[in-house]
Formats: sequence, C-alpha cells, structure tokens
Amino acid sequence: MPPSPASGRGGQGGEDRKRIGMPKTPFRSKNPAPERSLPPTFLGAILWFLAAFIAACGATGGVASGGSTSAPIPTLMATATGIPPPSLTATAPPADTGWLLAAPGVETRRLRAAVAGRETVISVVRLDPRQVRFLVGYAPEAPLPLASWAERTGARVAINGGFFDPDGRSVALLVHDGQIEGSSYVGQGGMFAVSPEGAVWLQSLADQPFDPNVPLAQALQGWPMLVKPGIGASYHVEDYDRARRSALGLDHGGRVVLVVASAPVFTLGEFSAWLAASELELESAVNLDGGASSGLIVQSESAPERIEPFVPLPIVLLALPA
Repeated sequence: MPPSPASGRGGQGGEDRKRIGMPKTPFRSKNPAPERSLPPTFLGAILWFLAAFIAACGATGGVASGGSTSAPIPTLMATATGIPPPSLTATAPPADTGWLLAAPGVETRRLRAAVAGRETVISVVRLDPRQVRFLVGYAPEAPLPLASWAERTGARVAINGGFFDPDGRSVALLVHDGQIEGSSYVGQGGMFAVSPEGAVWLQSLADQPFDPNVPLAQALQGWPMLVKPGIGASYHVEDYDRARRSALGLDHGGRVVLVVASAPVFTLGEFSAWLAASELELESAVNLDGGASSGLIVQSESAPERIEPFVPLPIVLLALPA
C-alpha cells in the first residue's frame, strides 16, 4: 500500500515531506525546467490505475499470451439459448379426437359441443357387434359401482342402463341371459335387443311394440326415443331440465353407439337435436337413465374412458370380447 499523506506521527509529518521533496540547494541542469519528484502516493495511484486498465483490456481482448481464451464477463441478463421457454398455458382438448381404437371392435371418441352458451365434452363409444357380445347386468338387491361391474365381468365397455325404482328394480322390461324382468313400455320408449344368435337391433316401441314371442337373449328398454329412422330428432318437448345424459343408438353401419354427456347442460330436446345433427351418423337412438346414474367405462390402455356415476347401479349394459 502507498503511504498515507500523514504518517500518523504528530508534528513529524512536515519532516517527511522535506525528506521526499526538493533539495535545500537548488540544482540547475542544462534543461531549464526544474526536475521534480512525484510523491509516492501519487505514483502508486498511477501504477494501480495502469495495472487495472491492462487487466481490463486483457479480459476483453480475446486470447492471452498463453493461448487460452479469457473467461466471459458475466452479464446482468442470461444469454438467450434459442430454445423457447415452456408455455404455462394449458392446452385445450381438441374439438374432436376422431375415432380411437380401444380394443378389437371398440372405438372411442370425444367431442366438444356448445349448448345453451356452455361448452361441454361428449364421450362416445362405437361397438362392432361382430367383435363384441352384449350382456345386460341386473342386480336390484346389490347395486354396484359401474367400474365394479366392468371389473367383475371382464367387460371392455360398461354404460348405465334404463330407469329403476327406489328398490333398484327396473321400471320397464329387460332381459338378461334370456330371463325377462318387468313390463314393457307401451306406445312409447325404445328397446335395444340381442337375439340368441347375437344379432342386435333398436326398435321404437310406439312403432313396433314388444312381442313376447320373439326370442331374446338380452334386452334393455329406455325412454324416450331421441332419434328415429327417416325422421331424425324425435323428441321435441322442452322442459328446460338440464342434466347429465346417456343414450344408446345404432348408426347406419349397424354399429352400436353409446353416448354420455357428463356435464348437466342438455335438456332432452337439445340432446335429441344434437344426436340427430351430429357426425355420428345415427339411424336411431334411445335415452337411458341420466342424472346421477350416467356413466361410461372403457377398459383400455390405448383409449380409456372413465365417467363414474354418482350412485351404484342395479342395471347396466356391458360389452365383452366376442
């Protein structure tokens, strides 16, 4: 460190300046300008400034004498890498996933629809009767969660069935494994039926009443008919009752189509109109129990679906491997 201007020894500071100052007897050389000696403090400051300046030049000068590249000078902002930062905005689901293969004979699809100013997701399953077999599950005394129905039976697909009373018994006719339960709707509603040979159909009971002489392996009735052949939307009563909805239909290719709207946005009239106008190509469709009963399970690794009902169910429709 250069010495301080005062040595800290009281009145001897002046004596220090005499020792480093001009001699008592002036000396004149050939150069007319007098020779002056710089104070050590001033000289040290100059040397320190020059050293700092040279060091700074070396830091920005690229390559040192040893050939190594000097370290970069840190900046206040990180250098851009060219890779955009991850977006924090959630990606909206597609308006239509298209048909996704969940299992042989089983396809799933999700669509977004705007209903009464609200947007909702509609889950759809399309089943090929040649590759699956249908089973009506009925357990009025021991209703089960829909997922349990699927797990216990090994079903690939499970959907809630028709309406039932407080005791869990069907309010309409159903057939499970050839056994008939309840009484058929008359002049209203519809019936999904499976013959002992595995043929499937959906009939309007107002146009084609139930015939007990027709052998049935499985059958399930619902109300009302939502889509009819050659007519399209067939339910036009508007009650403004918005609820979760479930429906079963047949498309023009003879495939069984299951539809569930898990949000309470559709009235029955709106649901009927949407099904008829949709790209599902439905020839006919019947309403199933809705509200707290609406549910849909697809057991699949590639295209699963899981909409749980809010209550255990005594009536379900299951699709198992053929």
